[in-house]
Amino acid sequence: MVSAASVTMPYCGLTTADRWLTSWNFDPIVIAAIAAVSVLALHGPRNLGAQRWAVVALMAMLWISPLCAASATLLSVRVAHHMALMLLLAPALALGWPNLRLGDPLAWAIGASLALAAWFVPSVYSFAWQSDATYWALQLVMLGAACQFWATWFAPATDSRPLIAVAAPALLAMAMGFTGALLTFAPRPLFAEHIFTTVLFGVSPLWDQQLAGLLMWTAGMVPMALLAFVRLGRLAGAPAEGARC
Repeated sequence: MVSAASVTMPYCGLTTADRWLTSWNFDPIVIAAIAAVSVLALHGPRNLGAQRWAVVALMAMLWISPLCAASATLLSVRVAHHMALMLLLAPALALGWPNLRLGDPLAWAIGASLALAAWFVPSVYSFAWQSDATYWALQLVMLGAACQFWATWFAPATDSRPLIAVAAPALLAMAMGFTGALLTFAPRPLFAEHIFTTVLFGVSPLWDQQLAGLLMWTAGMVPMALLAFVRLGRLAGAPAEGARC
């Protein structure tokens, strides 16, 4: 049985509905990392400036702003945090540093799917809650895999491999849909850590978990599925002899 006293403090700490807008994170390591990216944006190629400054803004939003503490308190905000990392920060990184890519988008889609799924294994979630090192390891692995997915998917070579271009986002959409279904339809709360945190926002753990699943579908699965359908439409309209796997 988990008691309120046994709930440890996660990275960014917990917050409440009436205080979360003032719950900023001033981790010096995070601030130093954002400062380093800012220097690269300031002195980098002008044609990549917008993408690199978007990375700076998104990093600040995810790990300095009150969103970080809210994501520790509510599972639904944690999911929103993950979706922003994978679908906003990761592609911004890929566009800001387009030459840092390696491998194949389908392989990276598998990697990103596994990294995302790992977050929602209850024992792994507990490790990330109790250990800042585990939290950052999971975050960086997920970000790295997602960044490489976008970098290789955006690469011109992917246009000559249309089936891969369709299959990679479709795979991510399926992974998000499956994870979202588990969260939405589970008959009880899956994460002991949130049994005593959701009350800080006046909601039940099960309601928060169900909302997390719905967010995974709407903010994650649907955009990735649309991306796959758009590519599929381009494939259907392309000359058959020009397509290859």
